[in-house]
Amino acid sequence: MNNGCLGTHYSFIPMRTHYQYIIVGAGCAGLQLAVALVREKNLSLESLLIVEAAATHEEKTWCFWYPKNHLFEHLVKKSWKNIAFSAPGVSVKEDLQSLRYQYISSVDFYQDQLSLLQQDSRVDFLFEPVQAISADSGINQVVTAKGNISAEYIFHSQPSYPVSEKPFLWQHFLGWEIETATDVFDVDTATMMDFSLSDTTHPLFFHYILPFSSRRALVECTFFSENLCEKEVYEQLLSQYIAKFIPVPFTILTKEVGKIPMSLPPKKLIAESSTIIPIGTAAGCIKASTGYSFTRGMKHTQAIIGWLKKENELPHPVSAKRFLFYDRLFLTLIQRYPQQMPGIFASLFKNNRVAFILQFLAEQTNLFQEALIFIRLPKRYFIKVLLNRTK
Repeated sequence: MNNGCLGTHYSFIPMRTHYQYIIVGAGCAGLQLAVALVREKNLSLESLLIVEAAATHEEKTWCFWYPKNHLFEHLVKKSWKNIAFSAPGVSVKEDLQSLRYQYISSVDFYQDQLSLLQQDSRVDFLFEPVQAISADSGINQVVTAKGNISAEYIFHSQPSYPVSEKPFLWQHFLGWEIETATDVFDVDTATMMDFSLSDTTHPLFFHYILPFSSRRALVECTFFSENLCEKEVYEQLLSQYIAKFIPVPFTILTKEVGKIPMSLPPKKLIAESSTIIPIGTAAGCIKASTGYSFTRGMKHTQAIIGWLKKENELPHPVSAKRFLFYDRLFLTLIQRYPQQMPGIFASLFKNNRVAFILQFLAEQTNLFQEALIFIRLPKRYFIKVLLNRTK
């Protein structure tokens, strides 16, 4: 399976008209849930249909911080024990202690998950755009051009809220995987944010470095903004950054381009019914303030399995209310004061341990710990947003 292909060895026509479970979307969240359903012996899986618009996916990379020994440890291509942050006047490099910053390729992930699913006769695939998901007369249905298919439970990753919901931003980027002529990269350190290169025409962008060896690394230029940039903008800033901070001859091996929505789910994100359940993006698994989603999807999948086993309630949305408030505050700051954000990030990393920041971003802190973080940040612009925030 190459170039993100989901595999043509699957049937394009479902084998039945009714399933126990239907998953709409064969992305990261959909496949995590599908494999969890197949593996969970206490649910007595009878039939599962996975519906995806096309048999190919755009290749992606997923990064996240997590302790060792998780379900996808075997897919981690590279991990880093240190995180670095740089801005004018601030340079931080810290050991993550028990955590590791980890990298997984979507191609490896799809191949691994699908190799498990294709061996199970209870699983079918349908490659067809979904026209609607409904629960008319108490019957859950997925509507496609090839007919309607019903299920006891439908899980879908299609957001039901508009991308225009405020505040809304894009995290958008272009990355080059480069190979240098001499040893230049610290293989144990991932640079999470580097604001060292400034440009008055673009107030909020940073560079991001994932070294795979002493001579090979992914170097990305990343923006947080409402509007996307022309390709030339990313390329120019990447070229300037590499020339200034990695001043050795290099070759571009591959390129990565992408965009991630940074948007809050509605205040009341509720499943369409008790048996039509949002997952992935639709459930708020992309954290609005960071764009990270992989481990949030893992956690939500575990919650769904526990809910189906009647062991716990299913969270709607994924984040607790106070973290949604923090995300809204952060996104509003970016929209209104983008030129101040490098300084705010610098204060965050200068005054807190990196592992503590990651714990906060993973929503694993308590109110006291969160108060410590906010006390150490410049308060002027936070107060302005709080006094003038839109409801």
